[in-house]
Amino acid sequence: MTGTLEQLAPDLWVVEGPIVDFYTCAYPTRMVIVRLANGDLWVWSPIAVDDDLAARVAALGPVRHLVAPNKIHHLFLPQWIARWPDASLWGPQTLIDKRSDLSFDGVLSDGAPDDWAGQIDQYHLTNSSFLDEVEFVHLPSRTVILTDMSENFSEAFLRQHWKWWQRPIARLWKIVEGWGYAPLEVRLTFRDRASARAKIERMLASQPERVIMAHGEIARSNGAAYLRQAFGWLLT
Repeated sequence: MTGTLEQLAPDLWVVEGPIVDFYTCAYPTRMVIVRLANGDLWVWSPIAVDDDLAARVAALGPVRHLVAPNKIHHLFLPQWIARWPDASLWGPQTLIDKRSDLSFDGVLSDGAPDDWAGQIDQYHLTNSSFLDEVEFVHLPSRTVILTDMSENFSEAFLRQHWKWWQRPIARLWKIVEGWGYAPLEVRLTFRDRASARAKIERMLASQPERVIMAHGEIARSNGAAYLRQAFGWLLT
């Protein structure tokens, strides 16, 4: 249900947001909230926020970090900044360059900043000229958090929200359940695969229990198997 906080593990929640249009295709939105050891909230890929959602988030703790993982997931940042002006805003350099109207407090790349080091690992995949992205691993819950490097649409969602001629494209691109691949434009522009494989292997070494992505069905168990499946095009 849109706007509902679902707790997946201690100090880890997901919230489903509204559906947005992305190049004529319907995409659901999702954010992740992590409560850090000091009680601060780390909010990944913020979705549209209203008074009701803001109150439920505030009940979990103070919002201290707004995290935009790539240059696409930025639409709702101004809403969150307006409500939590003291929160630190983080994004990769490509987003910082794109949103010069926003004041970022830190650049996301490989290696977590001190604010969440030891609790959330991060890996910057810069291999695609189309889209770079920072991936995260919440270590206490063994949860991998991807954005657009894995899309896992269900057949039910496609039938409800995608046009008849769009659905075969999703299946052909393997951005559906059973595959969970990155979009074709990302894979076609992917270079230096060895460096990316090393980062995926490090994520696998955390023995992930689940995988959350921005678009599609969450892998709620057997996270390592899902990660190997979603990056099968890269690891083989």
